[in-house]
Formats: sequence, structure tokens, C-alpha cells
Amino acid sequence: MDKLTSRTAAQRVWIIDEVVRNILAQLPSAGCSKTLARCACVSTAVSEPALDLLWRKMSGLLPFCTLLRGVLEVLDDTTNNDASATTPVPIDDDHWQRFMRYARRVRKLHYHCTEGSLEHLQQRTFASLVHRAAHLGAPLLPQLEELSWLQFSHDITHYLPFISPTLRRVTVYVQVGPAARVPYAPDAQGSRGCLLQLLDVHSPDIEEISLAGIDFPASLEPLLAFKRLRSLRLGSVTAPTAVIVAYCAAMPTLSALFLDLSAAPAASRGSPPGEEDGPGLYALKTLHIAGAPRAIEDVLGAVRSSALQSVTLALSVPEADHDGAARCMGLLGARLAPSLQTLRVRLKHAADPGHGTPRPFWSFVEPLLALRALRECALVVEDALPPALADADLRAMAVAWPALVSLEVGVRPCASPAAALPSIAALEAFARHCSDILTLRIPIHEDLSVLDGWCPQTVGEAPHTGLRDLWLFGVWFGKEGSRRAVRYLQHTFPGVNLRPMLNAGILQNPGVYQV
Repeated sequence: MDKLTSRTAAQRVWIIDEVVRNILAQLPSAGCSKTLARCACVSTAVSEPALDLLWRKMSGLLPFCTLLRGVLEVLDDTTNNDASATTPVPIDDDHWQRFMRYARRVRKLHYHCTEGSLEHLQQRTFASLVHRAAHLGAPLLPQLEELSWLQFSHDITHYLPFISPTLRRVTVYVQVGPAARVPYAPDAQGSRGCLLQLLDVHSPDIEEISLAGIDFPASLEPLLAFKRLRSLRLGSVTAPTAVIVAYCAAMPTLSALFLDLSAAPAASRGSPPGEEDGPGLYALKTLHIAGAPRAIEDVLGAVRSSALQSVTLALSVPEADHDGAARCMGLLGARLAPSLQTLRVRLKHAADPGHGTPRPFWSFVEPLLALRALRECALVVEDALPPALADADLRAMAVAWPALVSLEVGVRPCASPAAALPSIAALEAFARHCSDILTLRIPIHEDLSVLDGWCPQTVGEAPHTGLRDLWLFGVWFGKEGSRRAVRYLQHTFPGVNLRPMLNAGILQNPGVYQV
């Protein structure tokens, strides 16, 4: 009797929907699809949750095509008929209901447009589905939350059938290359510039938009106020920076912004950036910008957020604006000092044959020393003549940024004979002032004369630091140099892992010292 009661209790567990879903969600990824397919053939209590998980994330259109056996047969008969290549085949009610039974379960769709006969057949089937959905005035996947789409055409009509009220995240990547067939869709109501307007109207709760390879009109009008948008990544934008700022400022919850301003003209300002009473970005936490200094200045000047934590800049400095990089660094140090924790900057100066002396690295670093809360920093400068980096520059960074966890400093070309680089002794400043540092990637000069007379007994015990990842650029030590360098580095950073540099040939086997 007890055994019967126990079995009955166990059986009752499998009719509790939440319990079944939690059990199925714990299945290991390897072989998960086959296991879920088998579960879908059991009882209704297990079948529905299994099908929900099985169809939750789709890659490509083939799974949808297999639901329409009758339509596939008709399409296969007309595959070689070019005249009917984009003509949709009617889908009857039974096939449509079968399709919708599974389509309503899809939450994520990833599609990569390719070439081939199978792809062509999928596109023909897709054309028929879109035609039926358009006739009913309904989205193709009514519960879709995430769309990732790659195609080889600028035409936005191909992914419009998936825009639905439930959509939360959209990623569209357009790569214009060799001609490729793309799925059929009805004519768009407007040009490709209206994509954002369509998302604003039909997907009001969207949270993330990432668009690459899409050209936007110079006006970007009308202004859209995505009420819930948190992350916006735009491709190359040709609109003036003032228009872009006004466009983004209308989004009250925008916390992550990614812009490529390489083709955007800078605004003509009558006052210094940040002092005008124009639109501002008040909720930003993450900012990535690429472009010329004046365009980047316009965006940095519009940042009013006190919670900005991460900034990534890729500056292309023209010959006529040599001090543009210093101005951008000055804006960062003056306006974003209280909250900024992560900074990545890559500066690339245009070739200037008349520029005969290296620019001092200090001119880029000095404005940034006000960023006292900085934890992760990467500064890479590319110039025809590599900038002069001194020991004092590294010591100033170590003193100004005591909370550093990761630091990368790069000068390009690093191996140039004209490169003025710091000595290995400058690394000690990070051991003394940055107790939390874990990663350090620094260019140094291979001259070890600064270690003449150095020995652990005379300098005393090294400060405690957790540094493990150390990489030195621009040097190749011989055996004797490696012995001296390893001795110094292991004393200064007791937990450092020098094995990667040994494997790369930067250091040679130092013999008695354990690496």
C-alpha cells in the first residue's frame, strides 16, 4: 500500500507544469534536443513544456519549412521555374494552424542568409508564410522576443514580418557582397531609413537595438522616444552630431550607446562642449564612439549622466587637428571623473611628414589623472613617430589610479628604434600603489642598466599585490637579461605568471629561477 501511495505521489509531480518545466530546464546541453523531442512524444503534461523548450530558440528557417509538407511538395515541383521564384503558394487553414502551434513557442530566431538549393526552397516557403501572415494582419512569430538577422541586401523588407509587440532585442547585420537570394516579404511602407520608426510603433517595449551595415538618412527624423530602450548600437551615421545627440537624448532609459561617427560632420558650436543648454544624455552607463575628435567632443559634451562607468573611444586624428585627442581626454577628465571605472582609448594620428619629434605620451595621460575611480584602462597610441613614454608617466598613472585592476599601455610602432620607452624599474610603482592590480601590459626598454646594484636584500620586502598577468612589449631578453629581469619581476610581483612570456620568447629560461 505504501509503495502504491508513493508511486501515485511521484506521478502527480509530473502533472504540475512548473515542476516539469524546471526539470526539463536542467537537461545538459549535449543531446538536449533529442531528449526534448522524445519527451514531446509522451503525455500532454510533458509534451507541451518540452515543445516550448525545443522551439524556444531557432536557427534558420528549415524547422518552419518542415511543418508544411504539402507546401514543400508544390514548391519542389516549381523550383526550376524562374517565373514562379518569388510567387507565394497558398497555405490552407490546416497547414497554417499546424505552423502556428509551433510558431507561438519561438522566443529567439537567428537567421543567416546563404546560397544553395535548400536555402532557395526555404525562401520560397518563407514567402508563402509571409503572404498568409500579411493577409491575416498578424506577425509571423507572435511571441518572438529576440531577432538576430544577417543578410546581403540593404532592403529592410526581409525581416519586417518578425517585428512584433513582444520583441525585446533586435540585431541586424547587413553585409553587401556577392549577390545572394534573400527571403521574400511584402513591400515595405517606406525606405530603409524608417526601420527605427517601425520598431518604435510596432515594438514599443524593445530594449536593445543593434544595427550594422545599415545606412541611415542624414536627418534621422522624426525624433523617437523609445520608452524602454536600454542599448542602441548604430552603424555608420552620416547625420550631424547635434542631430544624433538630440535623437538619443529623446530616449529616457538609454544606458548603453554605440556610435560610428567616422562619416558624421561635427556640429558648429558657439560655446564650449557641455556648456550649452541643448539636449543631454542623462542615463548613460556605457559609451562607445569611433570617429574624429570634433565629432566625439560633441557627444562627450552632451553626457550629463552621473552614473557613466565605461567609455571606449577610437579616435582618428586628422593632420589639421593635432590637439584633438588632448581635447577629448580633457573632457573625459573634467566631466566624467566621479563615476568612470573603465576607459579604453585608441588614438590613430594621420601621417604627418613634417612632424619631426615624437609627441609626449604625457599630453594624453595628464588630463585623465583626475579619474580616481578608474579600475580598467587601455591606452593605445598609433603615430608615425611613436610617442615618448617615460618612467614618470607610469608612476603618475599608478599614483593617480590606486583602484586599478587592469592596465594596458601601447605605443605603435613599439619596435621602432625611435621609440622612447620606460625602464623595467617603473613597474615597481604599480606594486606600491595599486594593491588590487591583476593585469599589466606595458611597453618597456630592454636596457636593464637601471638594475645595476639592485638586489632583494637591499630593497626590502615587496608590497603585497595580486598581479598574475604581466606582458612586456618591445623587448626580447637574452639569457643573462632574462635572469636579471625574472629576479626583479618575481620579487616585485611575487605571484606573477611569467610562463606566457617564456613561451613567446620574450624571456629565455633563466636557469636557477623558477618561472
